[in-house]
Amino acid sequence: MICKSGRPKLSDDQDRALFAESAGTCLLCNTSLFPHNPTRTKSIPIAERAHIIAHSDEGPRADATMPQELRDGPDNIALLCPTCHTKVDKSPEDYPADELFIRKHARRSAVASIGGTPIFTNRLDARRAAERLLLRNRILFETRGPDRSDGSTNSLETAAAWSTVVLDEIVPNNRLLVALVEVNSELATAKDQIAAELLRQHTDDLERKHQSGVLISPAQRFPLQAENLFGSESE
Repeated sequence: MICKSGRPKLSDDQDRALFAESAGTCLLCNTSLFPHNPTRTKSIPIAERAHIIAHSDEGPRADATMPQELRDGPDNIALLCPTCHTKVDKSPEDYPADELFIRKHARRSAVASIGGTPIFTNRLDARRAAERLLLRNRILFETRGPDRSDGSTNSLETAAAWSTVVLDEIVPNNRLLVALVEVNSELATAKDQIAAELLRQHTDDLERKHQSGVLISPAQRFPLQAENLFGSESE
């Protein structure tokens, strides 16, 4: 569980925080880092602590200007499965540091949001929570988003700024909306569950496109059904 390009210098608390923010899954493929084997009484941890910026000046994604203590700190370490760790280090041009940092930040934000998902006793309170998140995203899209007709932006700078908004705010808000349905499943109707799944697919698509930095075409459209999560069952 140690990166072959150098030993991350993490305290026990930093290490636990690293696993907590990853939700126990690989940053790239989302596979469990504690796979269950029915023939064993315990899972076998497969997590590997991978440097984003290399430990050494000659390693993958090396940056000689980064101080050594930062290279081995938790903000520069990603938890990966062995397969993904091999991929990112053998093909660093396909996994640039900026993309890995974006993924790490987005995962941390999503886990923090979902981990704080409230449980409600009635649909009205759940609806109010959903409305706040929907309103926040709507305002962000209307004030800072791309052209509504074709998803275009007027400059590379605007596109980059929009990607930051999407990954830092809209994607985590969408994840929390999905989590609201999952955590409050007893209050959710079949329509709510379908809308949540469509929203999950839309959000995955949105996140992939903005993480890549290449927005060839608009992501899958936001599902209109999600606007009525925990709303009137007659609508």
